[in-house]
Amino acid sequence: MTFANPLLLLLLIPFGLLYFFWKERKFLGYSSLHHVRKPAGFKMVVAHLPKPVFFGAVFFAIVAVSHPQTRYLQEETALHGREIILSIDTSFSMTGTAIETIKKIVGDFIKKRSNDLLGITIFGTDAALIVIPTMETQLLEKSLERVQASQVGYQTAIGEGLFTSIAALFEREMGSQFTVKDLRNSINKEYLADYAITFIREMEKREILKNKLIILFTDGIYNIGISPDRPLRLLKRMGIKAYVVAVKASDVTGVDPEIAAQHIEDLKEGVESTGGRYYHAEDFEEVARFYDEIDKIEKDKITIETVLKKKDLYLYPTLASIFLLLVAIIIENVWMRIP
Repeated sequence: MTFANPLLLLLLIPFGLLYFFWKERKFLGYSSLHHVRKPAGFKMVVAHLPKPVFFGAVFFAIVAVSHPQTRYLQEETALHGREIILSIDTSFSMTGTAIETIKKIVGDFIKKRSNDLLGITIFGTDAALIVIPTMETQLLEKSLERVQASQVGYQTAIGEGLFTSIAALFEREMGSQFTVKDLRNSINKEYLADYAITFIREMEKREILKNKLIILFTDGIYNIGISPDRPLRLLKRMGIKAYVVAVKASDVTGVDPEIAAQHIEDLKEGVESTGGRYYHAEDFEEVARFYDEIDKIEKDKITIETVLKKKDLYLYPTLASIFLLLVAIIIENVWMRIP
């Protein structure tokens, strides 16, 4: 236990000295003591209690104003749900119908996820985090309204969008031990480097890999940045599913049709390797199945916030002080008058 105002405890010193040097002056308002009986037995014991009881009340009052507290406690704000990053393709090929289709699907998805933490990333030539995982539906909807095609460049870096989404999922956990730059470099190789393996093992040790997933909204055709198979390989190793809701490009992609078809097939294969699926946004039945698929994913505890705080304890000495004060009053004004 600690005290917020420990100097106030010094008040106990003068009151302690007063207790030992305070001599009660007693008198009885009778001209003769002949008919007055001296208290005996239990009543005599009680007759000597007012002084220690009163000082006990003062003692607890001083302790109360010194503001006793517990030492720091760790308090968590948590819920049972999923942590989902919605990654939206805003490249030039999404101009017009494609981006509006995506925003409609994402908007409906947000409305259905009352107990999930949702975040939004966007990607074009570059990738950016728009909203960190949150339950603030209004913030998500307002942020989604502001998403426009070509917002972060004209080209399509699906790999960067995926990696930025991974970084958003683990932003709080990375701390000073891991950096986004080093993690990106460690996965952009033919194999997962030691740095990435260490990161995975640390996240496994902390038991925070459950019920996280990434949903990608794109035409599936990439032409810049790291290959999507690099972050997808990391997701697979961590046991995190990735899903794709694919739309038809509204404008030119700048990629040869045969290469574009191969990119779509590679993305589909990579997503399915994580345990996720590839859906087509033009097929309303597939979109409905997509919603159902996400609903089937088991919910788990998600720690939203961990706060170190102290618990106030002044109520207990306050109640003790009031109780003892009442006892002293009752003894002197009620008990001692009972024949």
